Amino acid sequence: MKALAARAPGGPETLELVDVDAPAPAPGEILVKVAACGLNPVDYKIRMGYFSEGRRYPAVYGWDVAGVVDRAGEGVTGFAPGDRVFYFAPLGAPGAYAEYHTVAASLAAPMSSALSFAEAAPLPLAGNTAYQALLRRADLKPEETVLIIGAAGGVGSLAVQLAAWRGARVIGVCSTGNMEYVSSLGASEVIDYTARDVNAEVPRLTGGVGVDVAFDLVGGAGFSQAAAALRPHGRLVFLNAFTRDYDKAMAAVNAARLKNLDLHCMIVQPEGGVMRALARLAERGFLKPQVDRVIPLTGVAEAHRRLETMHGRGKIVIDMGLPC
Repeated sequence: MKALAARAPGGPETLELVDVDAPAPAPGEILVKVAACGLNPVDYKIRMGYFSEGRRYPAVYGWDVAGVVDRAGEGVTGFAPGDRVFYFAPLGAPGAYAEYHTVAASLAAPMSSALSFAEAAPLPLAGNTAYQALLRRADLKPEETVLIIGAAGGVGSLAVQLAAWRGARVIGVCSTGNMEYVSSLGASEVIDYTARDVNAEVPRLTGGVGVDVAFDLVGGAGFSQAAAALRPHGRLVFLNAFTRDYDKAMAAVNAARLKNLDLHCMIVQPEGGVMRALARLAERGFLKPQVDRVIPLTGVAEAHRRLETMHGRGKIVIDMGLPC
């Protein structure tokens, strides 16, 4: 089968189209013909060497998958050839920039009929991240106020929608060009971080009280802003606190202690139950994945360069050419 693989850890130039043997489903697994694959920032980070210990090269990346079950392994129930499925595969497993991919059946979910393959592929990893962060770690409740820093990105755009569905008041932080977009997703207020001081705007918008929950998707200065925005005993969920401005982030941790904040550091884990919840929300129109662009497999190297800028609206999707 055709796959896009990296010869070794490094830049986008390490990616090349190769012929490899198609995988076979082990007991408890399904073999999926990949229709679309969503790209995530973790893809380029792993390509550069993150989580590379024990990884075999040439290595295939990509863990957001939408496709059709080709066959099921021994002991699998609930899935049959021809079923449309989507899932987020474990980051330590071989990836899905390929024609076929295997995954534990327990991690997959039937695709919502409301979504095309290109719309479903961006949802699993980002959706799991937003769901686990806001509804599990932060336990966001109706009528609470949540600040989402990085609200226009793949995870942020879904986090805004999930928080709005939950009945929370959403304050999104993004750049000038994304303000209207973030508002359209369900944010009550939007702060343009390029023109406004987030640390001044949040007290103004909350009457000096602060927010109940903050979700930081940026790290560094974003982590500091999130900690400062919270009321005493508020909850902060973050992914990359120390990616930049390390000293400021450390100072923010000390400030968080003085306000008795709950800090939740997380890395997303694949969950079939969350996938099924996301599918139901999409089916009912509460959640719509935001697609930045759809590309062929041969365009992935350039897409990785775009991912590395940390800018963009929604997700980049690889179209493997399987009809919807």
